[in-house]
Amino acid sequence: MAARERQAPRTETPMLALGAAATALVVLALVVRLGGAFSAAAAPGLSEAGALTKVGLSVAKLGVNAAATLTVGWLLAAAVLVPAPGGLPGPGGLPGPPDAAARCLRAASRAALAWALCCLALIAFSVSDLFGVSAAGITGDMLRTFLVDLPQGRALLLVLAATVALAVAASLPRARGAAGYLLLGALAALLPPLFTGHAASAAHHALAVYSLAAHVAGAALWIGGLVALVSVAPDVRDRLPQIVGRYSGLALVTFAVVGASGAVNAWVRLGGVHLDSRYGALVVAKAAALAVLGAFGWWHRRATIPALRAGAGARAFVRLAAAEIIVMAAAMALATGLSRTPPPEVSPGTLDAVTLRLGFPLPGPASPRAYLLDWWIDPLFLVLVLTGAVLYGAGVLRVRRAGGPGWPAYRTLAWTAGLAVVLFGSCGGVARYSMVLFSAHAVQHVLVGLLGPLLLLRGAPLELARTALPSASMPDAVAGSRGARALTHPVVASSLLLLSLYAWYLSPAFGSSLTNHALHSLAMAGFLAIGLAYFAGTDGRVRTVLAAAPLHVAAGVLLVRADGVLGGSWYGGLGRAWGAAPLADQRFGAALLCAAAVAVTLAALLPALPVGVRRGGQR
Repeated sequence: MAARERQAPRTETPMLALGAAATALVVLALVVRLGGAFSAAAAPGLSEAGALTKVGLSVAKLGVNAAATLTVGWLLAAAVLVPAPGGLPGPGGLPGPPDAAARCLRAASRAALAWALCCLALIAFSVSDLFGVSAAGITGDMLRTFLVDLPQGRALLLVLAATVALAVAASLPRARGAAGYLLLGALAALLPPLFTGHAASAAHHALAVYSLAAHVAGAALWIGGLVALVSVAPDVRDRLPQIVGRYSGLALVTFAVVGASGAVNAWVRLGGVHLDSRYGALVVAKAAALAVLGAFGWWHRRATIPALRAGAGARAFVRLAAAEIIVMAAAMALATGLSRTPPPEVSPGTLDAVTLRLGFPLPGPASPRAYLLDWWIDPLFLVLVLTGAVLYGAGVLRVRRAGGPGWPAYRTLAWTAGLAVVLFGSCGGVARYSMVLFSAHAVQHVLVGLLGPLLLLRGAPLELARTALPSASMPDAVAGSRGARALTHPVVASSLLLLSLYAWYLSPAFGSSLTNHALHSLAMAGFLAIGLAYFAGTDGRVRTVLAAAPLHVAAGVLLVRADGVLGGSWYGGLGRAWGAAPLADQRFGAALLCAAAVAVTLAALLPALPVGVRRGGQR
């Protein structure tokens, strides 16, 4: 009897899937009907096929969310939950229990294929909704207009390509060794629609998009991981307590992320704690579902997981987890219906067109005081800077506690200065004015993409990691990986730097980044990474740096002599009545960008260490 109890029961997977699907569809129907998506005001002028289009849109959106969640969950199981601890081979040299990881990858491939099919359906119903025709009446021109000319269509096309690639890659024989990369790819595939949806046009663009991105990614890991765990439990019954414990820690983190990010996103969309609307009522219902799921997690930690570790309780764990999945399906349907529910309208006269475009009121004339004090917090860079400060500080403390010469103070000072430069460039007043003045954008680019990386590398974070960590294998593996070696190759790094500094502003991507704060900060994060790769790859290479200097000058001259205003009509459409005209400000900013780029890159040739100090902190 005890041996039978230790075995994880094979759940009635088809019955669980049907129950979850039925619950989700019923909840979605209620939310869409009560939320007002079927009202004439929500989509006026549609043909008689409008009702079918609305239903199809909602169901297709739910299908996309469900298939995406399952794909992430199965890949999480293959990459993190199922393999042997630490990703090391199991008994006999085999990675993990036989067939478990392979089954997860096969399921991930099927889920990614379902994701792609649901994405196709969502594209079709979106075109039907946009042009007011039935699905049968969609023409090639309509489809091309949606997929090529509109951001929503381009985002869905990108998701479609990513899901097809995931479906193929997860089915390949060597997919087991790349499960972690596939998981990152699946999480990335969740993001494109978020940069073109309602959150991207909210009052706080970047905060709305990044909170929604954290919400969606956290929910996919949490829900998908539990579904995969329950399904694969019979195949890993001998290690189920350890695997459940591993998932439990992840679930606690994702629960906190989902709750906090959902609260932030609701606050942005509602303009504060205003719940007296249909949208607000659905937010309350979603919060209640989250509270119920929190109670499930509390019971797991209190009762089922301890029983599982004691050699019993597998059946109770799986059954409680199955009930939790049903509630999760209802919560997912609530979230899908919420995305189809019109948010509360902004009172007339409270938000002008420029404020809506910028995400904040048009600032006054630029000045040193405004640059220093008029901050605009970027959530992505705030998290990056705080994480960098905490990790580096922890490494320094560990080195000091280990005895020996300790960690050089000038290294810590350089790292701190680099973080301060990146924080000021991404969140200071220059960040706010970068959306208004090209010259401010150029200053921000230099601070985040050039000066900040140079100072950060002077802090020698990789050397600190080697010194502080018990084993240097992890930092050496990261630095010696094929991707890191390719990015830091002098030719590749120099080419990327030149493209990011000059060709970026001539591409359509620059104009898109001005209209979308989240895309803008992602671009700046890319510039930061390129700067780090460049200075790491050209460290001490005098010829490489000197050879790139004339290219900087040539590209800068071309940018200065550009006839039209870059970024389309963005700068001219803001109605700015102070400062230089857009074209004059652009030419000044281009000259500033070129001069600063040459100066900072040449500064990389200065000695990395003070006179009389050798590596390792010894004099």
